[in-house]
Amino acid sequence: MNGEKLRVLIVEDSAVDAELLELELARGGFVPITTRVQTATGMQAALDSASWDLVLCDYQMPRFTGLEALELLKATGKDIPFILISGSAGEDIAVGAMKAGAHDYFVKGHLALLVSAIRRELREAELRAEARAQREQLQQSEKLAALGTLLAGVAHELNNPLVVILHQAELLQRALAGDPRQSRTDDILKAVRRCSAIVTNFLALTRNEPPRRVPTILNAVVLEVLDLTGYSLRTDGIAITLDLAESLPVISADPQQLEQVILNLVSNAQYALRARPGDRTLKIRSSFDAAGRCVILEIEDNAGGIPPDIRSRIFDPFFTTKPIGQGTGLGLSLCHGIVTSHGGTITVTSEMDAGTTFTISLPVDLGESAQDDGDIDLGPMIKGRILVVDDDADVALALSDILSSRGHRVDVATTVRSVLELLENNPYDLVLTDTHLPEIDGLSLYREIVRRRPQLEHSFIFITGDVFNADPGGFLAQTGAELLSKPCSSRGVENAVQRVLRRGREGVS
Repeated sequence: MNGEKLRVLIVEDSAVDAELLELELARGGFVPITTRVQTATGMQAALDSASWDLVLCDYQMPRFTGLEALELLKATGKDIPFILISGSAGEDIAVGAMKAGAHDYFVKGHLALLVSAIRRELREAELRAEARAQREQLQQSEKLAALGTLLAGVAHELNNPLVVILHQAELLQRALAGDPRQSRTDDILKAVRRCSAIVTNFLALTRNEPPRRVPTILNAVVLEVLDLTGYSLRTDGIAITLDLAESLPVISADPQQLEQVILNLVSNAQYALRARPGDRTLKIRSSFDAAGRCVILEIEDNAGGIPPDIRSRIFDPFFTTKPIGQGTGLGLSLCHGIVTSHGGTITVTSEMDAGTTFTISLPVDLGESAQDDGDIDLGPMIKGRILVVDDDADVALALSDILSSRGHRVDVATTVRSVLELLENNPYDLVLTDTHLPEIDGLSLYREIVRRRPQLEHSFIFITGDVFNADPGGFLAQTGAELLSKPCSSRGVENAVQRVLRRGREGVS
């Protein structure tokens, strides 16, 4: 039988009247799939156990009224067309029913227009659903935009002190070369880079930044995470089982972003396992899918599982089942964003009271890897006269210390006035400036400096604490300016300096 399937909940005490409604629907081109109920309990059970396209309801039944049925439907929050059908033709009944929220009202025996009314209400319900989806999408976009603005400000405020810690720790590390205490500076540097990675990853979530890819061994990232979390997992009585494949192919990835993904998944599993009595296990497996040219990572727990009704939402931003104060709803969304930005996939399988498995697939061949700053051969070092500009005096001093230790002559300016005074009296080979100053933005400062010293047009390095958005017409490419993100390593700063100085020496215009 051809026709449009229609799932109809009929609230009617008369089996005969219910059959007449089904015949009317079939005559109108529908294939009705119906359930008949005649009590509040029966209707509630039907609404809870199945999805419905339409509710057709008798106005008056021995133990249940149509208006009571309408209120029961409204209490569920479900938007289902509700049409009342009565044995009497009282206009006051019809008006009252419509005011109460019924979508239409018909009298038994006069159902000629019922099918057209149903089609109209189905179309309007579909339009309402589309409007709700658009509103939800807009609200989600507004949330992400607000989050991006917030995180940009937070990143700027956090990255400035991180610059100071990073550069001072690097200087201390060199000073303690060969000293057993050097390992402590290694721990400081590791912690700073981890903090920086967290900030960068949240910005990547809201601004779709591409990952910085380098040759990466996935098993090494897993072991790094377990080194951070192992003690906490053991404290919670969680047994860790590792099944890491030997000789996994090297992938091109951002290891800090992957570390954040694995850490989030392990932390979520730990949170879920705390509620489980008895044995608690966390299994982590890696493998290589030669046919699919990808490495696979599985993180499996034996906790209570994820309810079926929310599995499709777990990667949505701001969705969380944790109590207020214990979850932001950003962790799994961040994981999804990072994995997909690497060209991979992340999926979940879960069985209630049995456990959950997250599976990450990452392609092996992602093209050429981004070159790490530490591997760049810049040839003989060029020393120059550098002007460092940053309104945070501690950051400016840290940058100055790093560059001075490399043999450069460095002046520091923390205000626009001091910048112009130093330019008036000193020649410079390069300007390293923050993109955000209280008095002027970095681009405007660039234009003012170049107006006074045209020879510096291609001798700029910008450093930013969040994301450098103001690049009209490919400004950086046109000027040859470098861009560094705080906190950048000493080697990263020096490599950028050498690139700019070398271009200046070679007469780039």
